[in-house]
Amino acid sequence: MSPFLRNSWYVAAWDREVTRGLLARTLLGEPVVLFRKEDGAPVALEDRCCHRQLPLSMGSLQGDLLQCGYHGLKFDASGKCVGIPGQEIIPPQARVRAYPLVEKYHWVWIWMGEADKADPALIPNWWWADHKDWAFTRPDMIPVRCNYQLIADNVLDVTHLAYVHASSIGAPSITEFPGKVEREERLVRFTRWIRDRPPPPMYREAGGFAGNVDRWQIVEHTPPCFTVNFAGCKDQKTKIELNALSAPTPETERTTHYFFGFVRNFSRESEQAERLFSEGMVKVFNEDIPILEAQQRALDAAPGAARVDIRVDAAPMAARRMLEAMIAQETLRPT
Repeated sequence: MSPFLRNSWYVAAWDREVTRGLLARTLLGEPVVLFRKEDGAPVALEDRCCHRQLPLSMGSLQGDLLQCGYHGLKFDASGKCVGIPGQEIIPPQARVRAYPLVEKYHWVWIWMGEADKADPALIPNWWWADHKDWAFTRPDMIPVRCNYQLIADNVLDVTHLAYVHASSIGAPSITEFPGKVEREERLVRFTRWIRDRPPPPMYREAGGFAGNVDRWQIVEHTPPCFTVNFAGCKDQKTKIELNALSAPTPETERTTHYFFGFVRNFSRESEQAERLFSEGMVKVFNEDIPILEAQQRALDAAPGAARVDIRVDAAPMAARRMLEAMIAQETLRPT
């Protein structure tokens, strides 16, 4: 069975990463080169010349044509070879794969499966990222040496905040309140309310809270890898809401491009608040990386080692089962 769901959108890059230069990136095990045409439209092609297999990212742009750096073959945005130096007749099979792209929420989304199934409506509805009442913090992608599903497990399991992020967004009170897991056709939701407890350090700073608060942790996961962590605090006077958007794109079975961002509906114009997220929350996310990479090393060293599931695994396990069923259905579907 394939390790990836291919008929899905994935984040290929931040919009700021795709320029008139050539960006080489491996996605779901496939080499891809991204660039922009002269009118600004993004293009994604197979990063492998059909002639002698040199990565096209080692070539150059000639107007809107990508020229191979080995023998000068030129490819248009559809992947078709439209020029071969010293040769008038171009073989009809001289082409490379072109991938459907959509720019949305400051990300460039790529469809890695059957092109005729690339429906933009299947991109997650993360409307906060484009809404005037919300500020969107857009950190750089983090390369992580682990399978992307370990990242999905991590963001679905908010109990770990009490231990891995105790000095920032975690608090011992998390484990005092049970959570609820709900399953829909293409969604896993985890909900926990923490009532009348001190806010974690970063939330106290963000909202200026002096005493106890009511706090919520709601996580919604859509296969194959899209998760929103709805978080916030409120007391009698103040309420803050922030959502962490996670879109880890597989590079290989053991490495991931971790794209994420934060949207908030408070202090939208505040430089101090922006630093709190662009520096403080990014530091929080980086605290997970050694944990995730150590897990992957342990799995590689002993893939058959026994594992015990506990209550906090309910949401991650539901998400994994949902994705496995979707991949199995895609793999078995007649072509």
